[in-house]
Amino acid sequence: MELRKVSIRQAAEAVNSGEVSAHQLIEETLNNCSVLNEGLNIFTHIAGIDALEQAKAIDRKIEKGEKLPLAGLPVAVKDDICYGVLPTSFGSTAFKEFISPYTATAVEKLMDAGAIVIGKTNLDDMSLGSSTASSPFGPTVNPWNTEYTASSAGAAAVATGVCMLVLESDCGGALRQGASHCGVFGLRPTRGRVSRYGLNTYSSSFGQVGITAISGENIIGALEIISGFDGKDASTAVCKDRPTGKNNVPDFEDLRIGCPAAAFDHLEPELREEYEKARQVYADQGLQFIDLDLSLLSEALQAYYVIVLAESSSNHSRFDGIRFGAAEEAGNLEELYCKSRGAILGREGRRRSIFGTLLLRKGNYDLYYRQALRIWNLVRREFTNALTYCDLLMLPAVKTLPRLSAAEPDFLDSWSDDLFCAPVSLSGLPALSLPAGQLQGIPVGLQLVGRPFSEEILVTVADRVVREVKFFPYGNS
Repeated sequence: MELRKVSIRQAAEAVNSGEVSAHQLIEETLNNCSVLNEGLNIFTHIAGIDALEQAKAIDRKIEKGEKLPLAGLPVAVKDDICYGVLPTSFGSTAFKEFISPYTATAVEKLMDAGAIVIGKTNLDDMSLGSSTASSPFGPTVNPWNTEYTASSAGAAAVATGVCMLVLESDCGGALRQGASHCGVFGLRPTRGRVSRYGLNTYSSSFGQVGITAISGENIIGALEIISGFDGKDASTAVCKDRPTGKNNVPDFEDLRIGCPAAAFDHLEPELREEYEKARQVYADQGLQFIDLDLSLLSEALQAYYVIVLAESSSNHSRFDGIRFGAAEEAGNLEELYCKSRGAILGREGRRRSIFGTLLLRKGNYDLYYRQALRIWNLVRREFTNALTYCDLLMLPAVKTLPRLSAAEPDFLDSWSDDLFCAPVSLSGLPALSLPAGQLQGIPVGLQLVGRPFSEEILVTVADRVVREVKFFPYGNS
């Protein structure tokens, strides 16, 4: 079965009907993972015998007459989301053998539905980045052109067809930018729709669990399973009073899309041309466009980084060799801290800890951090106000092509890559990255942003427009 050419519903039906066994499907998938990983560096850990044992258990359930919505489907999990069978490294060699004593809620829900975790995907140093360039395990290269990074190892896994779904973290846009660069779909859900229990994030305010898949249909199928209230995550309380039925999706021709023209001024001419072509495709399908203004994109990016630097400094303070992480040999306490934290945190982790501590010190708190919180509130109001005039917003997903895999980019350039994604993170609204075109042989994606809990509308629009577009790095045959 070629996973990238069937939906999760079709694949599960094949397993439930006995057309293919879960064991056969997972065995073939694991073989593909090993082969592709040698060239693309997608996985930090591959499940092996554990996944095969789970597949046998699924087959036994099916033999007894059970029908599972994700029966035998191979899924992957980013390596900052806990899974009690495989190591969770957080992007640090200090934790490359760490086995979590528990499994994240979202992962458990997928497994209860019959899915099988085949591996943990690569990520930046402590998940601090949107390119995998700072990963101590080496960057994940783009399956379309291995001279470039994939930005998201999960997106590379989906694009190559080794798994059908990937659970990924998204803070400033790593999931969405990776989906854009690899030509797949990536969803950052409404804040609170999916439990974050088991997600190890450097930013408590913005870190979320999202989904990467080959189609919008697969995204929604997985979202329905992992959504809902979780007593272990207070943010999911918003799901308690939410209607359980699907959103009413308006008629396609009645949808109005807000397009902030000024946002496209930040793009290079060739990239802007691709987005203009995509916008025309939407217009040809009958969608109405409304010009509006999002004037705080640059300020939002700056505020985002002030806040996440402060939060990463605070959240990573526990990795000191005493509370978490192995202690290095040292003659005194200061030396212990320096050596242990130096072994746990990579360059980007140390950089953000230092900057964050500086931002929170006396005299700087009011000058920078409190001002960033004010901008955060203004950004939320601006997005909410914009969506009173339209049903969806259309924004670029990326401002440039992916970084070269052999180059070490300037950290300020790396931070600026989040220009279009970080403001959406501040808004708390759902965003879907979807294919929009290609530039120099590399896919380019755009973002659709909607009102809270409007994921079904985002996917309906996306699937209708790109229904005939197949972005496979190794061809369509």
